[in-house]
Amino acid sequence: MPIPNTSTLDGLRVLVVDDDLDSCVWITCLLEFYGIEVHSTFTVHQALTAFVEFRPDLVLSDIAMPDEDGYSLLRQIRQIEDRLDKSTPVIAVTALEELEARFSESEVRFDQWLLKPVDIDELVGAIAYLTGRSMLIGELTSSY
Repeated sequence: MPIPNTSTLDGLRVLVVDDDLDSCVWITCLLEFYGIEVHSTFTVHQALTAFVEFRPDLVLSDIAMPDEDGYSLLRQIRQIEDRLDKSTPVIAVTALEELEARFSESEVRFDQWLLKPVDIDELVGAIAYLTGRSMLIGELTSSY
């Protein structure tokens, strides 16, 4: 899949949730390069508050976090969305590869799984696809 140019993702709003400061900073800088507005949080509680206030187009969440994990966040986001009749794509970003299989029978499912260290092309491609911006890629390349 071709990587979107910076204008393709311009204006998207992404909520990043990770208890690791370095990961948040790295992903934030990367996404801002593509013109994405990023709000970073470090806990599930912070993320839920930001989700309601920031109204992201997509959420990137780590799985293994202290206190509450990414699954707890996803369940609570889906409960909020049920009341709002809305759906937001949520991507799991984790170093724990075995969790996908362990929770494949869970009542909540992430829209996409990415393993750390995150491949930049894969991350940007997943964001473009899940937010409907990948269609713009085809339109941009077919016009040349």
